[in-house]
Amino acid sequence: MAGKATIEATAADVASISGDMNFQTVQALSESAEGVLGKDSTIRQLDLAGVKHVDSSGLALLLEWQSLIKQKGHAFQIIHAPDDLVSLARLCEAQELLQLHSRGAADQNLNENK
Repeated sequence: MAGKATIEATAADVASISGDMNFQTVQALSESAEGVLGKDSTIRQLDLAGVKHVDSSGLALLLEWQSLIKQKGHAFQIIHAPDDLVSLARLCEAQELLQLHSRGAADQNLNENK
């Protein structure tokens, strides 16, 4: 099932994604993110509250964005991560790289679960 994912700046330093981040949507999401996360971007936080599902393609895209932001010398935080992203990040040992903050109160900062 091919859905649609969108990204938009919702505040001076926050971008929000909605939809699924999967193999069918990441290419278009990556292209639309160039304007939001591009060269002159002030985005430092990515809100995934509107994302229902993330597969390995979505995880790879988030890792790419994290790397690009770090190359600019900025910190980048991902908040309201859905459960499947949390599970994938743990499985790939990428939770520290992504600095994920999940939706669940019992697991707010995944970096504590090393």
